Amino acid sequence: MKTSAFVWSLIRNSRTSFFWMFLLQFPRRLLPLVPALMVQQILDYLTQRRQLDATVWGLIGLILGALIARVTVLMTVQLTERLPIFNTERLVRKNLLRHILRQPGAAGLPITPGDIINRLQNDPSALGIFLVGVTFLAGMAVETLVALFIMLRINWQITLVAVLPLLIGSGVVNTFGKRIEHFRRKKSEAESSVSSYLVALFGAVQAIQASGATSSVIKHFHSLNHQRRQASLRENLFDNVVLGLFDSGISTIGVGLILLLAGNALQTGHFTIGAFTLFVAYMSNLARFSSQLIFTITKYRQIKVSQERLTALLVGGEPETLVTPGPLYRRGPLPDIPGISKTSRDRLALLELRNLSYSYPATGRGISDVNLHLSRGQFVVITGRIGSGKTTLLRVLLGLLPKRGGEIRWNGEEVIDPTSFFVPPRSAYTSQTPNLFSTTLRENISLGLPLTESQIQQALSAAVMEQDVGSLVGGLSTIIGPKGVKLSGGQVQRTAAARMFARTPELLVFDDLSSALDVETERLLWQRIITDEQRTCLVVSHREAALRRANSIIVLKDGRVEAEGTLAELLANCQEMQHLWAGQITSTIIYSNDQNA
Repeated sequence: MKTSAFVWSLIRNSRTSFFWMFLLQFPRRLLPLVPALMVQQILDYLTQRRQLDATVWGLIGLILGALIARVTVLMTVQLTERLPIFNTERLVRKNLLRHILRQPGAAGLPITPGDIINRLQNDPSALGIFLVGVTFLAGMAVETLVALFIMLRINWQITLVAVLPLLIGSGVVNTFGKRIEHFRRKKSEAESSVSSYLVALFGAVQAIQASGATSSVIKHFHSLNHQRRQASLRENLFDNVVLGLFDSGISTIGVGLILLLAGNALQTGHFTIGAFTLFVAYMSNLARFSSQLIFTITKYRQIKVSQERLTALLVGGEPETLVTPGPLYRRGPLPDIPGISKTSRDRLALLELRNLSYSYPATGRGISDVNLHLSRGQFVVITGRIGSGKTTLLRVLLGLLPKRGGEIRWNGEEVIDPTSFFVPPRSAYTSQTPNLFSTTLRENISLGLPLTESQIQQALSAAVMEQDVGSLVGGLSTIIGPKGVKLSGGQVQRTAAARMFARTPELLVFDDLSSALDVETERLLWQRIITDEQRTCLVVSHREAALRRANSIIVLKDGRVEAEGTLAELLANCQEMQHLWAGQITSTIIYSNDQNA
């Protein structure tokens, strides 16, 4: 999508606000021309004894009235120009987030989280500021045309000579376009590097402290900040020194040319003192137009970089997605989050996977021709060695990775879009490393749903979390920090489990939920989960407590189903299961000895 079409789409989305702001530019830009005309009349009256169209006091009154009107218009413009900026930022950010959140969750983006935050924060702001600058330029263009018309009527030769530097200057600045884009791109990359490093630091605080690498980390952070300062300084130097000096010199050159040509014209009587004053005054108006034109050309080149950076986040999407119109909720209450309600079609009777396949593009590994049958009320465990495809299978089932082959059927009907289908109330999922937010424990469980106190307590009980809540200083109101850093690993897992239970889904999907739990807590957790015979669970685990409770166990090896059956059947007939079980028993004995030591 060309940058010009991109900009026009943004203007169309806020056309009402831009229309009024554009109209206000006319009085804002034309009113400054009035005082110079009045001063010309007064000076010509004093020096040439020409007839005044009004009294001196009347002219002075007109000048004061024009100044008051100009101040009023300026204040109005300042108020109206904020809305298009905010609307543009909101629209682009909302469309980006909607697109990202609709993508398969495990596919990931080719950009680091810190870089994504930087792009979402800075690049939409640049778009809004540029669009307001376009309306300024349009108003200044009208002001310049009117000023040129007045100047041409007085002396067309001097006018043409005075305008020539402006035309040359705009052309020269436009030739710097590639350099402008280069400096903006380097600055954005340096800022993104700092943001990405900060995000990585927040996720590795304990590892940094444990390894004693604090000083090295801080040193590298200073290095990245130094690179960011250098990139920002280079862009500012180019904008303010190279372009700025050239820009400010245009007005000086124009005034100088007027002085050179006006002397002879004054002597011959073809130019008056009043006209000379008007020309000098209007040259500043023309110079402002030239400055705004140079500024707009510069920003246009810079938003081209912003557009490229934002479009890079649209993995699998069209560039037009950024400018798709939609509600922005500028005022009034936000839309209510709909409650979770089940229908008869949501009720799970049978889940079937038929020849389900997926391979990672980079390695070619994944899962191949996996078949699975899960009936209502069953507790099915998927187990296997590390890298056998257990987590991949769950992600493909839930639409977090796009399947490359096979079928998923819910009660006999094929699921076309697993990403949107496997959500509450049909399904809920807890991954190996659950994502929690830096807010209260209660809000991490509800995530906006209007849950009653009874519902939250039931979810906590099912997750064996009630005693942990009692030990926290603020209870459910405890702010748990980024990614739940104030909780232990087991508490993080069980908080995510409570979030699942609060939504009462038909299918509960766990990926190694009990890996950070002690033996007793794990035993109690599975016991409470299977107490409700209507709960249907698909569990990835290699732990003894889960394997003993399973109605059926699926053993994966190298992405394929090696065997399926009960624990007793597999231990009798499956060599892979015998190997896994021996390793599990050994690790359980070691863990128990460590607990008793």
